[in-house]
Amino acid sequence: MRINWVLGEHVALDPLTDIEAMKAVGSFWGSWRSWRAYSTDNVICHDQKRADEFLKRNFQNTCNFYLPNHIYASLGRPTGVNLYEGDFKDDTVQSEDIVAMHLTSGISDIVLMLGFDLSERPKHPDRLTQHRSAVYQLMVKRVIVDNPQVQWVIIDHPSELRKDFGNISNIAKDTLANALELANID
Repeated sequence: MRINWVLGEHVALDPLTDIEAMKAVGSFWGSWRSWRAYSTDNVICHDQKRADEFLKRNFQNTCNFYLPNHIYASLGRPTGVNLYEGDFKDDTVQSEDIVAMHLTSGISDIVLMLGFDLSERPKHPDRLTQHRSAVYQLMVKRVIVDNPQVQWVIIDHPSELRKDFGNISNIAKDTLANALELANID
């Protein structure tokens, strides 16, 4: 069974969480924002300026570093970097979450998602913020629906999932403690 973790941009684990026990279950995938706190194994960076900063410090030697092909090419095709294709419109937020989901979907039977809030929310008064949130939720849903061979498990979700996630057969919720127990890790 191939299991991987996707750490959402807003992941905030209890400081007493045993990261090594989690990594015994599967590799961590996520944004560059999660690397310092969680030693993310597979780091995605969809920001040109940030990618340039990381490459100047040879960040690709500390993890599996993923960049979109267009940024990779514009930075002189540095060695030791992994590539992915595609880009996002300007109104996309948390794009690294979406990329991590896409990348893990091709190599996983189960994806454990931490730091994702897919709750029903009232409309935000700012139309742009509301639009960006809706686009993000739609992209998350699209990855899950387009990969029915993968079981997606939302870990420690704060409340009920949005109604439009309710009819998806390959999504579930669970607790971190239970996920680790089921994987025979205490």
